[in-house]
Amino acid sequence: MKKRIVAMIPARMASSRFPGKPLANILGLPMIEHVRRRVLLSQLVDEVFVATCDQEIMETVQHFGGKVVMTSKKHVRCTDRVEEAAKNITSDIIVLVQGDEPVFMPEVIEKLINPFLLDSSVTCTNLLSLIKDKNDLDDIDIVKAVVNKIQNVMYYSRSPIPYVQVDNDPVCYRQTGVSAFTHTFLSQFVNLSPTMLENTESIDFLRIIEHGCNIWGVVVSQETFGVDREGDIEKIENIIRTNPMQKNIMIKL
Repeated sequence: MKKRIVAMIPARMASSRFPGKPLANILGLPMIEHVRRRVLLSQLVDEVFVATCDQEIMETVQHFGGKVVMTSKKHVRCTDRVEEAAKNITSDIIVLVQGDEPVFMPEVIEKLINPFLLDSSVTCTNLLSLIKDKNDLDDIDIVKAVVNKIQNVMYYSRSPIPYVQVDNDPVCYRQTGVSAFTHTFLSQFVNLSPTMLENTESIDFLRIIEHGCNIWGVVVSQETFGVDREGDIEKIENIIRTNPMQKNIMIKL
């Protein structure tokens, strides 16, 4: 039986580092609309929703013909917001694409979904991308990840990991804001008690690892770029203008 796949894009205006971020203009479109339209390009996704607590975001998405689920304002973690939004929506797999990932490639959704289809024990996947600029290792806005030999994520950190004591050219990954869950596991995840490392690093996926659950790390070779601060908008626009693949997607939006 075909699994029903629903994509949720969490977004809120009250970003501490960049207030109003989802509506930031990127080459003539609000950032949230760049993300929503890219998700729609995936052939695997049955339905796409923006999950938000803000009237401005709701009105913007609806203006462009998108679907919105309004959520509580109390959520800090995007996973909590998505879980609330998905409660009354029929789905087998929920793809979470954060609203500050305006240059993610739509085809990565297929890569996120495949592990669920190959192995019924998979409950969560997370897109990881190669870190090619060593300066990114010291950027605390970038969450780094290490995986084991069977592609399960071992740890996430805002610090550089692995620490390079012996320079044997280690592969370094960054966590992206693109992940997927079974509907059942997402409900279980948000009901797990918050953990010490999750709060210390301010990385909600550490809660999954600390409670002994697995996260399948889906690695892509191309770099990914999220928007954390206002100054990132210029970098994103330059990527879209100069990268041939990004330019091609922009034409389709």
